[in-house]
Amino acid sequence: MQSCRTNLHSLSPVDEPLITVHKITIRIADHLSFHSTDWKIQKGQHWGIIGATGSGKSTLADALCRKVPLVQGRIQYFFSKDRQHGRSYLKPGEILRVSAEAHKALLCRHAAYHQARWQSFEGQDAPVVSELLTGKSIEHRSPFEVTPLRRPEALYQQRRDNAVKLLGIEYLLARKIIHLSHGEARKVMIARALMQSPELLILDDPFSGLDTASRSLLREAIEELFTYNGLHILLLTSRSDEILEGLTHLLCVKDCRVMAQGERASIPKTDFLRSMTAPPQSSFPEPEFNFPSLPQKPRSQLDGPLVEMKKVSVHYGQIEVLHHIDWTMNSDEHWAVLGHNGAGKSTLLSLILGDNPQAYANDLKILGIQRGSGESIWDLKRQIGWLSPELLIYYHGHTTCYAVVCSGFHDSVGLYRHPTSDQRAAADTWISVLGLERIRTRPLSAVSAGEQRMVLLARALVKDPRLVVLDEPCQGLDAGHRTQILTLLDRLCGQGAFNIMYVTHHVTDMPDAVSHVLVLKQGRVAGCGVRHEILGSQSLDPRLP
Repeated sequence: MQSCRTNLHSLSPVDEPLITVHKITIRIADHLSFHSTDWKIQKGQHWGIIGATGSGKSTLADALCRKVPLVQGRIQYFFSKDRQHGRSYLKPGEILRVSAEAHKALLCRHAAYHQARWQSFEGQDAPVVSELLTGKSIEHRSPFEVTPLRRPEALYQQRRDNAVKLLGIEYLLARKIIHLSHGEARKVMIARALMQSPELLILDDPFSGLDTASRSLLREAIEELFTYNGLHILLLTSRSDEILEGLTHLLCVKDCRVMAQGERASIPKTDFLRSMTAPPQSSFPEPEFNFPSLPQKPRSQLDGPLVEMKKVSVHYGQIEVLHHIDWTMNSDEHWAVLGHNGAGKSTLLSLILGDNPQAYANDLKILGIQRGSGESIWDLKRQIGWLSPELLIYYHGHTTCYAVVCSGFHDSVGLYRHPTSDQRAAADTWISVLGLERIRTRPLSAVSAGEQRMVLLARALVKDPRLVVLDEPCQGLDAGHRTQILTLLDRLCGQGAFNIMYVTHHVTDMPDAVSHVLVLKQGRVAGCGVRHEILGSQSLDPRLP
């Protein structure tokens, strides 16, 4: 992996192809997409694929990786020794992809359930990052193999040192992979990919789940990758502000069709990209929801706040993740929790959701219940709904959307009990409210990211919870889907249906209903109070969220 500061694009022959896509049509289940699509990636070019959530970006990337069948057309690769005539197959490591699916595969090998990261006895056999970034791990070597590595370990080590320095992840080398945040795991997977020196590196929504500072640092690192000799980048995104300067060309997709393609400088002139760059409120009309009369249960009046923390601290070994957190959430408030990656947001949520055993070592009340007073964790969970993209990691691909919604009654990942008639009625109501009838019998893995998020929202709401915890609900979604979710939450909060605790790295992706904000920084409270006072404070680092 060798860096070159000269302009590689101007030196590349105009007609030297890297990948050619000729008249392809892709089959996904019983659907055909991208009918008779043509596309050519030349040597020295870096492409971005931009389109709304569910537009087909990942499907097209799957086709390049030979992960989906073609019903017509062909894809030719002109890598290394085959540059002259090309070939129709891939060799290991030629195209590598960093995506949510890759993160899911990594976690599923080492964490059987989503609470494992909070259990001190779990993950003892999980590797640390430095073990993942070795030639032995990359080549999936058995401890009993004695044949040499395909590449010398010294070469892998050199590439690792370069990648780790570029991405600024030296501090992660001793950390277990199940303890990585989404943003940290993404950087580690990019480093692992760079160690293999691919011809094409596909970055699928690389900035989702990152705080402002981390997004800026990753942008700088990817811009540096554009100068690496022999490396080509394909970046997939639904946000126009993530189109990087180093991208030479763009391909715009909508409804599994290519709407425009060409040099990056020419694409902003099109109506398509103008619609992607317009503000969400002006680009998309307010969604129309089919709101039936939702059953309203009388709310029991709490004697005190929904959440009350006094000097709450969490330690793992010598590392203090939360330090003396004092915080109260009252029953007439909706809160946002902000902070950089690693600030302690996920740990804070784990205490509230009943997933972290260190709750018993702290002075903590949830919904008026003192933790450690003999309460049942399931009685607590029954009153709390939870949405997080992380849940998608642990659901089996064949689980239907209807089963996912019904699993919310039991706070399980998967449905292991037959729902009662009342539960089926409640599930049907929320499926109707969120417009999910069309996909109710489809596998969760077969629907778009926006539809998956709506299914998880229905799962969180189906049991009529008192408190709903929303962890990055708009992560990776286009402007239209973000507006849809935020409008729905505002409408439900306006009805007094529940209280929300909302976590995000994008302050602009926050419901209007949020009245108060808690800001964490390095495990400590950096700001706490009324929304407009906290977000308008000059004492807070503007890059913090």
